[in-house]
Amino acid sequence: MTKNLRHEYEEAFSRFADAPAARSFALGRHALFILLKALDVHPGDKVGVCAFTCLAVVEAVKVCGAVPVYLDIDEHLCIDPQEILIQDAGSLKAVVLQHTFGNPGRFEQLLAACNKIGAKIVEDCAHSTDCSWGDKKLGKFGEGAVRPGGVLTVNSTALLEKVDRQIERFAAPASQKSDFILACLRRAYHPFSNSRLDCYLGYNYSRLRSLLRFRGKSFLKAGFPACDGYVRLAGETKAKAALKQLKNWPRLQQLRLQNTAMIEESFSNAGLSLWPREPQANITLMRYPLRVYKKWEIVHRAGVRGLDIAGWYSSPVHPLAAFDLAKVDYRQGSCPRAESTIERLVHLPTNESLNKHKLQAMMKILNGH
Repeated sequence: MTKNLRHEYEEAFSRFADAPAARSFALGRHALFILLKALDVHPGDKVGVCAFTCLAVVEAVKVCGAVPVYLDIDEHLCIDPQEILIQDAGSLKAVVLQHTFGNPGRFEQLLAACNKIGAKIVEDCAHSTDCSWGDKKLGKFGEGAVRPGGVLTVNSTALLEKVDRQIERFAAPASQKSDFILACLRRAYHPFSNSRLDCYLGYNYSRLRSLLRFRGKSFLKAGFPACDGYVRLAGETKAKAALKQLKNWPRLQQLRLQNTAMIEESFSNAGLSLWPREPQANITLMRYPLRVYKKWEIVHRAGVRGLDIAGWYSSPVHPLAAFDLAKVDYRQGSCPRAESTIERLVHLPTNESLNKHKLQAMMKILNGH
């Protein structure tokens, strides 16, 4: 029997991540949902999540019928370990440790805190491709990890068996229609990717969403049902593109490291703060954050010029506004450090969209020129 591209990609990614096995899905939230179900997260259980995250993470928790417990952040934009330690022992079934933009934060303290209260560890590695803590890759410290592009890796054969049972129960294959649409979108978008036009259109799309939120437009569907077919496996088109990206990763990683060094040199010369990182963290950053004043003025000035200074996350559960946050159990004021950080945080890209000329233009905006 001919091996399909999804299986080929899963095998390639498991080797890349040094993991026993991988499973690939249409979306990252599908991967997280399957992992939580395999870890026996049941309705009413509590799952700790970073209060600087996106709806996809929280949706997966809610679809399980579980209750998200929001944990405030520290200077790394990751969960503050003390937020875990103040929880009662046994109160959290699991904690999703998000490596924000690739930075795992005070990771050893986070692991120790989860172990102390008896919470299972799930790593959110969506931003941390091929990053490591010491000589061990991120994604190998907990029960399993959600990876970029909707890939799930697990760290034991026993858990893999449970994952496959949940896939059999909940997952549906990618439809030919959705796979065809994805292929067409990729062909249409590729000429504009990483261009000023791409950034300009993305900025205006964000403005439109913000306007709709301001006018009370809800982005949430009615409820979070765990139904058959909620989960979609990755299709052949996605797997083919992902295999190409995996092969291209060493080149992109080197470029990200060079761009990160270029950003830090520019920030240092301008007297701007560098993002802290622990000495054990060997990381390739997806974005480079900076706290600023007049955040939205900076984002606007950059956006109209087609420069990628971004302002997300716009809330503790991006992109939800206040009236929607309550629907995912977030209480305003419960995570004050996250809320105050969101009011000031912008970030720059480290990928191929950045070059010396664009960074110089960004620095003029950041410096108020």
